[in-house]
Amino acid sequence: MKKTIIAALVLALAAGGSLLAEQKVPGQKPLVLIDGVFQFVPGSWARYDILDKQKNETYVLTFAILDQEEKKGKPFSWVEIEVLMKDQPRVVTRILAEQTDQGPGEIDRAIVQVQGFDPFTVPKKYLKPDKTDDNVAQFKPAKIVKKLERQTVGPPGKKVQAWKVEAVTEDGQNIKAVVSEEILPIAIFDVESDQLRMSARDWGLGAKTKIEGTPVPFWLWLLDQISKGMSEEKK
Repeated sequence: MKKTIIAALVLALAAGGSLLAEQKVPGQKPLVLIDGVFQFVPGSWARYDILDKQKNETYVLTFAILDQEEKKGKPFSWVEIEVLMKDQPRVVTRILAEQTDQGPGEIDRAIVQVQGFDPFTVPKKYLKPDKTDDNVAQFKPAKIVKKLERQTVGPPGKKVQAWKVEAVTEDGQNIKAVVSEEILPIAIFDVESDQLRMSARDWGLGAKTKIEGTPVPFWLWLLDQISKGMSEEKK
């Protein structure tokens, strides 16, 4: 009996190792940030309707600034990103990132929670900005190259002053955007490129973390999925 249990554990760990090598951190979506307008105001949040033109996917993304702390003499903030897709579990990603003029910079730590599961800590290799779909928080910084016109935008009761601008991302994509420093934290009302469309739905203050429970290591989280998958197959 003991040998059978050990063999089962070895198989599970082997499967987990294989999955860990191939697994992408769930719920990671690209987000355009405009250089020079980002504001790290604790408690600020904004919610966006997003169309990923390449994948033909739509989802709702909420971006929030939580607590601040200092590391090695540099200011860092806990930033949280919630992604809601139709017929998919909610995914919340919480990262501790350096504060820069472009927005979140170097990521020190990250926690992810898929609805219905415990939260897990993200391995360091997924925190590196390697421009793949694997890495956490795919920020796409863009620099404004031209201000076109001043506009008043927003729903009734939330009208704000904004600029219509043209910008270019680090990888050379031309984008059009409407930005307003009154829309905390990322100051974007609307952005469109060949790959993405972002439109602000709502924004405000008072954000709190949506991560629930104690984070576990990523490999334990994967083994939990394997275990649940095996249980489903037996039914």
